[in-house]
Amino acid sequence: MTEEILAELWKIEDLAVCKDGMTLAHDFLRSCMSALQSDNSSNFNARFENFKRHRDTCEKCSGLEAVA
Repeated sequence: MTEEILAELWKIEDLAVCKDGMTLAHDFLRSCMSALQSDNSSNFNARFENFKRHRDTCEKCSGLEAVA
């Protein structure tokens, strides 16, 4: 699986995220691709937790901005 296919499947461009959230999401996706290609974790669990923690506290990333 290529990085482009993974990004298309996840449709990252459709996510409502701020610049920081997009950077964290991109970092997580790249670590997933690295893990798939090299058969090691590439710390993608920690990177996903970084994105999730940001998403849960950012109004734009969590969708709270649209509700307010």
